[in-house]
Amino acid sequence: IDPQFDLFRKLDRLEIPPALTQAFGASKVMIILPSSGSMEHQEGYRNLGRSWGQSGPDKVEMKFDNEVEKLPADQAVVIFGWENRFLDVFADAISKYDVKIDQKGVRIRETEIPRENHAVVLTARHPENMALAFTWVATERVEAVPGLGRKLPHYHKYSYLGFQGTEPTNIAKGRWPVLDSPMTVFISHGTGPTKVPMGRLPTRVPLASLPPVFSKERMLETIQVLAGDELEGRGLGTEGLDQAAEYIASKFREAGLRPPGDSHGSYFQRWEDQGKDPGRQVVLKNVIGIIPGLKNNNQSVVVGAHYDHLGRGWPDVRQGNIGKIHHGADDNASGVAVLIELARRLSKGLKPDRNVVFVAFTGEEAGKKGSKYYVANEKTFPVEQCIGMINLDTVGRLEKKKLLVLGADSASEWVHIFRGAGFVTGVEMEIVSEELDSGDQKSFRDAGIPAVQLFSGPHLDYHRPTDTADKIDADGLVKVASVVKEALEYLSSREGPLSSNLKAGLGGAQRLDKSSRRVSLGTVPDYAFQGNGYRLSGVAPGSPAASAGLRAGDIILRIGVKVIGSLQDVSDSLKSLKPGERILITFLRKEKTMTAEAEVVAR
Repeated sequence: IDPQFDLFRKLDRLEIPPALTQAFGASKVMIILPSSGSMEHQEGYRNLGRSWGQSGPDKVEMKFDNEVEKLPADQAVVIFGWENRFLDVFADAISKYDVKIDQKGVRIRETEIPRENHAVVLTARHPENMALAFTWVATERVEAVPGLGRKLPHYHKYSYLGFQGTEPTNIAKGRWPVLDSPMTVFISHGTGPTKVPMGRLPTRVPLASLPPVFSKERMLETIQVLAGDELEGRGLGTEGLDQAAEYIASKFREAGLRPPGDSHGSYFQRWEDQGKDPGRQVVLKNVIGIIPGLKNNNQSVVVGAHYDHLGRGWPDVRQGNIGKIHHGADDNASGVAVLIELARRLSKGLKPDRNVVFVAFTGEEAGKKGSKYYVANEKTFPVEQCIGMINLDTVGRLEKKKLLVLGADSASEWVHIFRGAGFVTGVEMEIVSEELDSGDQKSFRDAGIPAVQLFSGPHLDYHRPTDTADKIDADGLVKVASVVKEALEYLSSREGPLSSNLKAGLGGAQRLDKSSRRVSLGTVPDYAFQGNGYRLSGVAPGSPAASAGLRAGDIILRIGVKVIGSLQDVSDSLKSLKPGERILITFLRKEKTMTAEAEVVAR
């Protein structure tokens, strides 16, 4: 076999992971109902079986588990219910994957699906016939059964699914890895433990080398300027922030963006606002440049990044850091660097149907002042004519992680846009639907405009003086820019607007700004976690969380009496606390529920 060449061939059955497709597409299916379940559950599962029979299989036979001695080898099998007599058989069939089933629920890799108020759907290979599917469907909520009947055919390509509530709402989905491919052979060397080194292909020089689309050197230079000591952290109302605005405007001019500012030839949108001290007025500036649309020039797409930071520690400063320069290399000189590089690249080749508006927002750290002002006051490119917004905020430490797309629930198309961009660029992404109350994209969402934030993930240097340019992943910046380029090219030329799932005017005054939170627990969230609770990707050394014994992988379920179902719940809970208060934290660690006590500290 010459691995230098691709070969089209028919896949072996064992190279295709088991999925619902094989259960719905089988010619014959036996559905096994739980005989020990309640009459209500039995009737609900019977209705689900009838719905299943209308979704693909040629022939469906339904029996109770006490009527079946052995699984039939000539047809796919679907078992319903937690009480089903064949659940142990199914557990054996699924055991090769990282799955555990117990009376509390199901764990799929790191995802927990509790039994209470949830439904679970898993598909394995039939133990008597590897070409057929063996599927288990269970829910404690009979009210969820009609929704499962409607939704499952639309999830046919997945191996496992998790749903919550009576609607039910999907919270987990995925496909199993291929484990038994006949194309994989493990070759041992004798009988001892000696390992044979893997063979390596010779390095080949490409026939032609394309010039790089984006320059990581230029982006690093931008970050070094903005996060340098000379600008002193770009605090609100400071000379360093004004210098940053002038620098960005000069780069927009070099890139060839049109200046749509509030005076002729200007890139600035200026206004007066409250500064750090009460009663102190400061002049703030958004920096705006455009690539004009050729057809729908009354419509726009916005790509933005905030350029301000915390200066020497306002409004969000950790204990011991007051007076120190908060450099803000990742948050958010990184986003501005990508914004400028995109402007440089796209202004030379993009011929958009609608206007592409590049905005460097000010005042994000003080309550999203810049983006709120743009949304409320921009007249040339009014927000009502904006079809979508992409926010670049803290994108400088991607490394080997997935690029997070936050707030993808704001339009139905986002998930497809970024999956397509990932396919073209090869950048792995995690689509996160949950709305967060931080980031300039929220100003657009509150106005009913579909908006997302790209985010390379949390780290312990967030809002600390140690967020410096030397920690930036330059190759990751190129990946982020490549993804945004694909998304902007699509958004600037699609025929109609995005399918917004938002309503204008909602939420603007319902959340406190992040600066209103007075205490810190010291946890680092796992933004990609989609199960119930708040999973940690780490804890800050010496923090209340570390002192309480919390660690990466723990899932917080309750803080005091408040049930924690999401990141927002944690933020809301901490906003109600004062420094020095002691709280009881209930969390899950490796399927075991535990408690810890912590004393929150001032931020």
